[in-house]
Amino acid sequence: MVKMIKENTNNKDLEEIPEIKKYFSKIYTVLSKDIRDKLKQLNVSKEKLKKIRKVLAFLPKKKQNEYLDEFK
Repeated sequence: MVKMIKENTNNKDLEEIPEIKKYFSKIYTVLSKDIRDKLKQLNVSKEKLKKIRKVLAFLPKKKQNEYLDEFK
């Protein structure tokens, strides 16, 4: 990917590279302590827990809580 970025920066602005655009178009949210505590209480496998964390990372805090409430 780095090689591709170097090649593309010669022809385009950095923000116009599709991979960079995709990265910056996402809204990242850090999971708060209370959300992490709720995750610890879930009785799921580590693999499933990782998937849930990935989903929660792109949701606002209110939606994170709603998702976890529904998951129980």
